[in-house]
Amino acid sequence: MSFKNNLQVSFRHLKADKTNTLISISGLILGLGIVTVVLVFVLNELGYDSSFANNKRIYRVLNYNESDNHTWANTPFVIAEEAKNKFAEIENIAHQYNMGNIEVKKNTEYIREPDVIATESDFFSIFGIDVLQGSLNDFDNTEGKILLSESLSNKYFGEEDPVGQQLDIRYLGKEFTMEVAAVYRDIPQNSSIKATLIASMDFAMQHLADNIQTNAEIPDETEFRQAWKGVFFTNFLLLKDGVDIKTFETKLRELGNKNSSENFKLSLSLQPLSDIYFGSEKIVDNNRKEQGNLSMLLVLAFVGFLILITASINYLNLASAKAMSQVKNVAVRKICGARQKSIIGQMIIESTLITFLALPFAMLAASVSLPQISSMLGKDYSIEISGQLVASLAILALITLATGILSGSLVSIKSARFGLVNVLKGNKIDSGNKHYTRKAMVIFQIAVFISLISTMFLVQKQVRYAFNKDLGFAKEGLIRIPRGDHNLDLFKQEIEKNPNVLSASGTLWMPPSNNKMYISIPKVSKHDEMVKVNGLFVDYGFAETMGLKIVMGSDFDKEKNNNGVLINESAIETLGLTDILGEQTAFGPVVGVVSDFNMFSLHEAITPMIIGLNPGMSQNIAIRLRTENLPETIDFLKEAWANTGGTTAFDFEFTNDILNDMYESDIRFSKTIGLLAIIAVAIASLGLFGLSLLMGKQRIKEIGVRKVNGARIKEIMTLLNKDFVVWVGIAFLVATPVSYYAMNKWLENFAYKTNLSWWIFALAGLLALGIALLTVSWQSWRAATRNPVEALRYE
Repeated sequence: MSFKNNLQVSFRHLKADKTNTLISISGLILGLGIVTVVLVFVLNELGYDSSFANNKRIYRVLNYNESDNHTWANTPFVIAEEAKNKFAEIENIAHQYNMGNIEVKKNTEYIREPDVIATESDFFSIFGIDVLQGSLNDFDNTEGKILLSESLSNKYFGEEDPVGQQLDIRYLGKEFTMEVAAVYRDIPQNSSIKATLIASMDFAMQHLADNIQTNAEIPDETEFRQAWKGVFFTNFLLLKDGVDIKTFETKLRELGNKNSSENFKLSLSLQPLSDIYFGSEKIVDNNRKEQGNLSMLLVLAFVGFLILITASINYLNLASAKAMSQVKNVAVRKICGARQKSIIGQMIIESTLITFLALPFAMLAASVSLPQISSMLGKDYSIEISGQLVASLAILALITLATGILSGSLVSIKSARFGLVNVLKGNKIDSGNKHYTRKAMVIFQIAVFISLISTMFLVQKQVRYAFNKDLGFAKEGLIRIPRGDHNLDLFKQEIEKNPNVLSASGTLWMPPSNNKMYISIPKVSKHDEMVKVNGLFVDYGFAETMGLKIVMGSDFDKEKNNNGVLINESAIETLGLTDILGEQTAFGPVVGVVSDFNMFSLHEAITPMIIGLNPGMSQNIAIRLRTENLPETIDFLKEAWANTGGTTAFDFEFTNDILNDMYESDIRFSKTIGLLAIIAVAIASLGLFGLSLLMGKQRIKEIGVRKVNGARIKEIMTLLNKDFVVWVGIAFLVATPVSYYAMNKWLENFAYKTNLSWWIFALAGLLALGIALLTVSWQSWRAATRNPVEALRYE
């Protein structure tokens, strides 16, 4: 039989059994759709920084700091300059300084732009970033020049040519008028470097001192460029082709050792650009906090693959069950001279046809849903003409073809085993109790969605635990306001007139925070021994405002103490304190001890902390409010902000908003697993529905005989449903230990975590059972209530 005839037969079979065809295609659409989304996401993540022209030859310089036991991605500016002059292996260099938030004026409003860096014109040639308008010729040497990305240019100038036009910006409370020198092509989203606005390195140097949060001894721009200390800049090196990295790294390390000082030792190394996104988990990076999570990416890819398997299992189960009713057709074709090869070919074509019919609908579903799913995952990926799309389509086509061929082959091989004579005589060719492969596949499907549902419950439980745990400070009624250029004392005096404002204090960072300051200071009891603690600088009344429990001494108070430090309980032993109160630390005498509190996320254990008094370093304002009449109180704060000077816009966050940002990745993971669980349940339910429909048809005569002999509807339904109940039970036993192990591994990421409760697995199992019974009971009831005469009239 020709390919054309096989294709016609396949279409006739699909059209003849519309219900099973629809179920199979629907399941494959869901499976292939989610695989399409996962492929786009995974390929974009794995392709981080691959868009840069010289990505395989670009390295950034790292430094291991012995004093704080951390590896830093930020190193002294002079390193790249000196290395280029000494080492022939270097083709070019560039520096990057993260300027953080800059506000850009549009009409009368200042808009905050978070992705702003300072660098030199060589940055563009090293990374292969195209300049679309203007020129970089005078960028490095002319004061007051800035560069805009294409999207930011459109945002502020529309279709006008921005080159040569002026733009008002505000940085660290000061206003500047800058001239647009050039517009460059947007840097792809899947890049470690984020920059929509670029300032010159001279501009950054001039204003760097205003943003230093340490007791640095570097006094001016010249020494910023020349000093062999400080962690402000990222040094990028473009190496020549064929450079032996290990040999060159040894030279670089020797350069660092030669220029180390007693207080700032340099232990330099190199990190490939391609390794930055996934390989920076243990690196302190002041430029960007965005990091890839390879483990989570692998989990997502694995779950997507499992969902495709569950969708394929649907077709396999339905096709093999359906083959039981088509064996006479196969036998007749054999009698008429059809070869075994032709019959197998027809079944493979039919199977592949179904998968390829589902593919365009899967692509459409993926295209529609990808923006929402990407947003859920914290990205903005879309299906567009790109290298990732071509790769995704190629992989998807291979997966689709493989699924169709494998499914058709397995069904055809099984059909070929049927005895020709027995089939034509109408003898029983199979026993309902021997479909071991089919049972195993159904059990696998159910085990997958039990695992996903239980995982979703656990992640949600851990997130709730993080929000409800006692963090050591009072969360209710606590808000944070970015200070900007506001007068802290004047604002505090104004708002404390309102009885709904209980207290206010300035702070460098307000707990909980992802920001960290590592301090290495002499141990009080042994001055020649250095110890590592976390640092924080605050204003008067900080402990009171945060609701910290003072276990010894007192809070900072203008009337009692104008200098000194607070420490947490964990710092007592670390600092080697004995009398504690009044003992002299490197930052002043200890005036009080507060109970341990979670300064950072629950992923990290509480560490020794020293809190210094320095109102001038307050970047944020913590305010404790009464929880009654909050909208009116916020309006009052906004009005007081407008009346107390400064140009920084009023903005605020409640503690729960901060927690949402802090656990954003965990919340996203929970939502993603939940969505995948729903899809897995939908696919498995489709398969169970189709299977129960076919099994009901195959047992229609048996049901008729039982009803004639007095069997009740309840007994018939029990007979048809009991297999599914057993399958769910076995799936539960399989899924529980696997899920338990995986969840324990995930919880290891948290220093403080919820219990892995038994009810998580019990509820997941009950849900699986309920969904399975709801899915199959309708067909069981229809089969049980059918008139037995219809089944037995031809016997």
